[in-house]
Amino acid sequence: MMIHFTQIPKSEQKRILEIILNEFAENGYQKASTNAIVQKAGIPKGTLFYFFGSKKAMYLYALDEAVREFIEINEKLAKDDPPLDLFEVLMYRMKVKLRFVQQEPLLYRFFFKAFLEIPDELKDEMAIRFKAYSIASQGQAMGKFDQTKLKNGVDADSAIKLIHLMLEGLFSRYTPQLRQMSPEEALRLVENIESECRGYFELIKYGIYR
Repeated sequence: MMIHFTQIPKSEQKRILEIILNEFAENGYQKASTNAIVQKAGIPKGTLFYFFGSKKAMYLYALDEAVREFIEINEKLAKDDPPLDLFEVLMYRMKVKLRFVQQEPLLYRFFFKAFLEIPDELKDEMAIRFKAYSIASQGQAMGKFDQTKLKNGVDADSAIKLIHLMLEGLFSRYTPQLRQMSPEEALRLVENIESECRGYFELIKYGIYR
């Protein structure tokens, strides 16, 4: 299905994909218009569906490509030596993501819509992708912190999962509020969320640190 799209020149792939990302970032999945995409891309509508097969497949392809680019950019932004403390590693990665937001506003707006506005027809596919991304994030944290601080008997993998469950819960609590905001307004919550995270981290430390 997507093989047709990947066979066209890379420069053309990049141009069309940016138009697709812009449309979905601006309007979300449900309201995004394939007519607007083909008009801006200067291609027949039949060609767009020849490339992707359906609007749903096009969206998921764009999401996968955006995640891949997000990971690559974050690795470049995090090339300096991260801290060794588990909680500082997680805060460090949060700050790296903020730098990503500043440098890649289009991808940020696209992800903002993707995380907060998931149509029923995409729930299964999105759940699989979010789970894979969560596992990858846990793996990145696992490889970069000093485990000697953990109490005897505390499993490092379980500690990571506990912290990620806390972060997911925090995100879920803020989700209704975020849905009422623009991506730019949502950024203003970051300092409050970071401060709240640090408070929870301090509480968790008493349970797993020596």
